[in-house]
Amino acid sequence: MGKLNLNTKMKGYSVINDIIGKPDSVEEDGVRQIKTYLLIPFKKHPFKLYEGKQLDDLVESIKEYGILSPVIAREVENKEELELMSGHNRVNAAKIIGLETVPTIIKNVDDDTAQIIVAESNFRQRNNFLPSEKAKAYKMQMDALKRQGKRTDLDICSNGTYTKTSRDKVADKNDTSPAQIRRYIRLNYLTDKLLNMVDNNSISFRPAVEISYLSAETQKMIESLLEKQRIKISLKQAERLKELEKDLGTLNLDTILDVLSEKKKMKKKLEIPVSKVKDFFDDSVTEKEMINIILNLLESNMQEGK
Repeated sequence: MGKLNLNTKMKGYSVINDIIGKPDSVEEDGVRQIKTYLLIPFKKHPFKLYEGKQLDDLVESIKEYGILSPVIAREVENKEELELMSGHNRVNAAKIIGLETVPTIIKNVDDDTAQIIVAESNFRQRNNFLPSEKAKAYKMQMDALKRQGKRTDLDICSNGTYTKTSRDKVADKNDTSPAQIRRYIRLNYLTDKLLNMVDNNSISFRPAVEISYLSAETQKMIESLLEKQRIKISLKQAERLKELEKDLGTLNLDTILDVLSEKKKMKKKLEIPVSKVKDFFDDSVTEKEMINIILNLLESNMQEGK
């Protein structure tokens, strides 16, 4: 375990101030020391807090160097607390260590801007995300952009010019395609259990997207089958279930089980040993040429028989 160096100074404030600094004391660049217990999580925060080694490493880093980058929070109307927009893991680690205050930058922003900050700040600071985290964060970004812009859900303006949709804007911000954004957002329509299965790789991403179009009742039956019988679901099976529910309206357990139990049909392969036919050809004829000659003869024979 690293030792806490109380003499180390970071960005104008010392590690000792992280522990016993004056509450609400203003430092350079608008950073204030805020009581840790006053920093509350963002409502519907789409990202999970660090656990295990990732959390342990962050705790050890803060013990040794302090909180190098201030968290970002905003005021909550009629409340003493401040709502975190960036820095949930740092605050959680600070609480574990027992730090009384956390360096904080306070922003005065509305709900939509706050949602965009929450998503973008996490995407910039981290590299690895669970599918469920991306699904919720992309939707949060898109919903906020829709409300902020004027009809950003349209592709063509009244004058005939193209305008970017909110999905396009989210794709640009996250360096991906609008189609991929759409797929991730579809994951929000999965049941909680199925979404967890996507996170732990029990269900692959693309089949999960297709399953998201199924009714909640059908999804719950799929949950049960995947859990109890440890069945893997392929993209083709998921697409088949989607087609069946569209045609039939509802699916029962037997129908779902039939689809999930389907085995890939093995293509029949005819093999004729060269030794059986080589006597009919000159030694200079290759195997490929033999095959073509045989096929041509068969075709000619069929034509004569008509």
